[in-house]
Amino acid sequence: MKRASGVGVAVIIIAVVALVIATAIIIISSTIQSRTTLNIGDGVFTAKLATTPSQRDKGLGDTTLAVDQALIYAYPSDSKWPVSVIGTKASVDIIWLNQDKKVVYIVTDASPDISSQTVFSPSTAARYVIEVAAGSVDNLNIKADSTAVFEISGTEIK
Repeated sequence: MKRASGVGVAVIIIAVVALVIATAIIIISSTIQSRTTLNIGDGVFTAKLATTPSQRDKGLGDTTLAVDQALIYAYPSDSKWPVSVIGTKASVDIIWLNQDKKVVYIVTDASPDISSQTVFSPSTAARYVIEVAAGSVDNLNIKADSTAVFEISGTEIK
């Protein structure tokens, strides 16, 4: 009888450990920001995806973008999504895209240091907003009606 109860305890311990590991995996995977490759104009960027409210609120935070990096804010619907550059460490170019990933609005060299305006909004509703290093729009031939190419797969946009 003692052997049967020992096996039962072992099964319970294994089940608890498995549950803890599964929970840890879920928590870690939800905090890691997904990445994709972004092609727009003549540029190719490694892009982080901000698909949840907390990721979009954080934005660039205290990081800067290298010339080959971007941040894509993906929203569940179209709107005139505002972008704040308050607290950014470097100037950025901001690009708004419609649901077809066509550029509908652009702001270049957005910086809280040189501008009295620190929140920017497009004149047209958009589904995606992209931030790239300042100068990228001009240097990489990114214009209104340019089409961006990137994939957001396996990620729920909230």
